[in-house]
Amino acid sequence: MQLQNKSRIAYLGALTLLFSYAEMLLPRFIPFFRLGLGNICILLALGLPLPDFLILTLIKSVASSMLSGTLISPFFLISVSQSILSGLLMWILFKIKKNWLGIYGISLAGSALSGFIQIGISSLYLGKETFSLLGPMLIFSIFSGIITAFLSLILKIPEETPLLKETSKSSNPKLMIFFAIFILLIIIFSFMINNLILLGIILLLSVILQICLKRRFMILPHISMWTFVIIISLFSPQGIVLFKAGFIVITKDALLIGIEKSIKLSIAACLSQCIATIPVSDSTLPGLSLAYFRQLLSEYKNQKGSFIKKIQAVLK
Repeated sequence: MQLQNKSRIAYLGALTLLFSYAEMLLPRFIPFFRLGLGNICILLALGLPLPDFLILTLIKSVASSMLSGTLISPFFLISVSQSILSGLLMWILFKIKKNWLGIYGISLAGSALSGFIQIGISSLYLGKETFSLLGPMLIFSIFSGIITAFLSLILKIPEETPLLKETSKSSNPKLMIFFAIFILLIIIFSFMINNLILLGIILLLSVILQICLKRRFMILPHISMWTFVIIISLFSPQGIVLFKAGFIVITKDALLIGIEKSIKLSIAACLSQCIATIPVSDSTLPGLSLAYFRQLLSEYKNQKGSFIKKIQAVLK
């Protein structure tokens, strides 16, 4: 890949991170239900050649997962799958049905497919009961698709890629690789065991490690995820009935399964935060995107006004 193309794709990837960063500031009470503001840049980049466009969607997933600390968790599989497949659908529709569908129709199609993919992949871990959320997810997708399409029409990406002011290189790459492999093995081990006590100990150590590495531990996302996973598990009653009120039935085995799945996801989330502390060289596309993102974020924070005005100022 030529340097100019590499820098351009990295810059566009950084813009998706900037939009996603603004979204991260918004409260999210249900996992997987997010506006997907990062898709604003994807809509703005539909004119790219297909290879460059697909690389951009991949960079969007990888870099955002590195930023949020979900790179080696099940959430990354959801992110990369829905980004590439929904992005590919939007690109194809843009090429063959641009004048007929318009940017709103293309955005809605991409958002709907993204919702299907998120629910489908989540069901592989959480169970088929997850499909009960498909209806609300599609309704939410319509809302998010309209918002991202509207914002993509009022924002313009500069034709020239700005220069990167600062660069960085990862130190002691062998040690970083060893650390990443060690963390990955712990996550694999945690998903292979079913002992709640041992899983609890691993989770406690994972939280301690995350805090020691100076990655902020936010308990609300974990509480939200636990609530969601346990409720989904209770949709499939198993074992002794612990509580029953009308159509609400809580069974022992279903509750334990929900807790077990929740602990495993929390372990993966905490250890992914630890992986995020590994410095990434700017010679790689994800690293270059993160470098551009830090530069854009600094400019964004120096602006005043609404989200749209700040973004417009940064893009100028």
